[in-house]
Amino acid sequence: MNPSSATTPIRTALANPLRQRWQRLAKREQRAVQALVVFAGLTSLYLLWQPQQQALALAEQRYTEETQLLLDLQRLPVSTSALRGPVISGDALPGMLARSSSQAGLNLERMDQEDEGRVNLSLEGPLNGLITWIDQLEQQQVAVLSFSIEVNKDAMASARLQLHSP
Repeated sequence: MNPSSATTPIRTALANPLRQRWQRLAKREQRAVQALVVFAGLTSLYLLWQPQQQALALAEQRYTEETQLLLDLQRLPVSTSALRGPVISGDALPGMLARSSSQAGLNLERMDQEDEGRVNLSLEGPLNGLITWIDQLEQQQVAVLSFSIEVNKDAMASARLQLHSP
């Protein structure tokens, strides 16, 4: 049995009354219904099309932003050495450490100079000042070879460091 043959009597049973009703309508009413169907179809198409257009515009905007970001990233300098401060010599390192630790609010308890450019330090002070100070040292290409720290509940730090300058 063909499935379309089973639905054919149902279609004709539903279509015949609709066709008869359509033919009984006046020409003006038929045109009004046709105009209404065209309007409903166009409105439905617009409602389906509009979100797709908005999504496309948003995707284009994101693509443009990401492309610009990629270009900006490609323009960045390859090495970070251009961003770093001047290199501190091994002879000038102890003086710079004493001066900069004092400016950072750190108490320099002990400083021992070993080989050329290698210094051992013991200091104490606020933890945030210590972290900022170490970051500044690294920007000046002073290497932290070893680092130990003890922090109390008031964020006061006691630290021992071994530093080296090229």
